[in-house]
Order: sequence, then structure tokens, then C-alpha cells
Amino acid sequence: MKHTFAKLTPVALACGLAMNPVMAEDKLSVHGQINVSADMVDITPLAGKDNVLERMEGTELKSNASRFGFSGSLDTTLENTKLIYKADVQYTAVGNNSDAAGEGDTGDGALYMRDAYAGLDNKQYGRIRMGRFTVGYKSSYTKIDPWTDHILQARDKGQQGASNLNSNYFNYAVDYTSPKMNGFQVNAHYSVLADESQDSLHNSGKLKDMAGGSAHGFGVKYFNGGLRLTADTVTLDSENDLGVTGAAGVNNGKAKNGTAYSTSAQYKFKTGTTLAGFYEDVTDINLGENMFAVVSQKVGKYGLLTASIGTNKASDDNAYSQDDDSLHYALGAKYKLTDKSALIAGWNQYERGDAEAMAFTVGIDAKFGY
Repeated sequence: MKHTFAKLTPVALACGLAMNPVMAEDKLSVHGQINVSADMVDITPLAGKDNVLERMEGTELKSNASRFGFSGSLDTTLENTKLIYKADVQYTAVGNNSDAAGEGDTGDGALYMRDAYAGLDNKQYGRIRMGRFTVGYKSSYTKIDPWTDHILQARDKGQQGASNLNSNYFNYAVDYTSPKMNGFQVNAHYSVLADESQDSLHNSGKLKDMAGGSAHGFGVKYFNGGLRLTADTVTLDSENDLGVTGAAGVNNGKAKNGTAYSTSAQYKFKTGTTLAGFYEDVTDINLGENMFAVVSQKVGKYGLLTASIGTNKASDDNAYSQDDDSLHYALGAKYKLTDKSALIAGWNQYERGDAEAMAFTVGIDAKFGY
């Protein structure tokens, strides 16, 4: 009996450990970035205006989406399934970070909650999340633009080659991302608010007034070596549908309910050259039509040079302009300090009709924990 018990004890212990994976170590990551640049801007505004794309004349130190946060994963009692979570807070890295009384609380714009979610991830069945986060539509764009969150980015105020749908996050959202199958991956998301809620579905630019109602989207991505192709759609069904055309046929400059479509393509050559392009039709939600293209070239082990061009085309279904296309082109350079941090420099020119903005930028992207 003693001999039998001795043989069974290790087996029972192993089974007990296998049935209790929640004892596994929390794979917690603390991450963040302090991205600061000096932006030197020269503008030609329209009559009665003092800015172009909210850029003011002169030189300013800018905090480019500086943030800190936590993310991680835990084994669960569900087979081959991890609990995943993330919470990011954006803060102002330059300027006055105090309240009106000067007591150093939060002040206007000092703290801003970015993506925050909890979910489950299974290698066989895919990932599901709930909270506020980057959906598949936005990630298709952010993967190809090397200048997101900087003055050279295509999505700046939705007028340089990418709309507001590629900024910020969808609120009150749940999404699903499949595993890759023969190079293909699908994603879907749904955002919904209670019947009487007037919270924003998506708090960025002209979409921030889209309160109440729901939004949903679907996308397909394809990966094959250096090739990446995407196709995405998002439909807005807000209770606060402001972007309607008045009786006189005048565009009122607001976003409206409708469906947006986007596609992107990227190819990375073994020579260190990357070509990428993005097309977006957002006329149905009154934001026009966008196109963006970028080429980048690695220089040595640590350098990267970029050149990009983007446009937001004028039309009757464009809240920004019904008469003049925008044109944006930029040159940029990065020099790696660490795997994720870099010195940056760049030049950008934006034009729409008589309005122009030219900007030079130099700065440091300091990242940790990614």
C-alpha cells in the first residue's frame, strides 16, 4: 500500500498542477513613452482664421502621445486560453501640468485614458476583447504610417490622407480577431450604447459628436512574407446624426451616419525598402476620399529615411471642403537609439486652396517596456 501511494503521489501532484493553471505567473509589462519634438511651423491661413489644421505660426515643443501603461496575460482554467489586459494613460510631457488653482492636479489635457480592455486569447480559436481599443480598421493604417502621432502623419485632422476613423479608439466595444489561417486573418467589432446614452462612440475630430447608437466593422488581412494586404469597413449608426445637408443644399461640415471602406497594401523588400499605400472612401459619412502612399529605406543598422504623399479629395460629401483637394507631402528621418527609441527629424507641407502649412520637426522618441 505504501509503495502504491508513493507511485501515485507524483502523478496526483502533476494532475493537480495541470488543473490549476491560474497559479501561473502574471506576465505583466510596464511600458511607456516620452515623445517630445520641437515643431517649427509657417502658415498661410484663410481670411479670418489664425491657424491651419490647428497649427499656429511659430515654434512649439509638442508632446506626441506620451503615455504610460500596463499590459499582461495570465493562464486561465480554460484550456490553452490566456486572460489578456491593457490600460494606457496619455499625459502632457511639456507645458503646464496643473489645475486652475495651480495645485498640480490634472488640469486640461494633462491626463487622457487611451485604450483599456480585458479579454481572452486562444491560439486555436482567436482573441476576444471588451473595452476601448484600436479596432481592425485603424490598425490597417497605423501599421503602414511610420509617423503616427507626429506632425508628419497622414491622419492629422483627417485631411492628410487618412480620416478620423484612424485616430483614437472606439468606445463601448467588443471585438474578435481570428488566428492566421493560410495567411488570412479576419476581425470584427461592435460598439453599442444604451438607448438613452449620449456618450461618444468614437471621440476624435468630427466623429466626437456621434453620440449614442452603435457602430460595427469587419476586416480581412492577408500576410505572405513581406506582403501585407488589408480590406476593412466600418458602419456608424449614431442617434446624433448631425451631418445632413440643409434645405439649401449646403454641406454643414459635420460627420453623418454611413459606411466607410478602406484598403491598404505594404511590401517589405529584403534590401530594406518598404512600399505602402492606403485608400479610403469615407464620402458616405461626409469625410471625403483619402489616399496616402509612403516609401521608406533603412540606412545601415540604425537609420531610416521616409517620403510620403497624401490627399483628401474635395466633393459634395466632404465636411472639410467641397471645392479644393488637400495635398500633403513629407520627408522624414529616424535614427535608432534603442530597439524602440529614436532621434527624429522631418519636413511637411500641407495645402488646401489658399491655406498652407509648412513644418519642420526635430525630437526624441523615448520608449520603454515595449
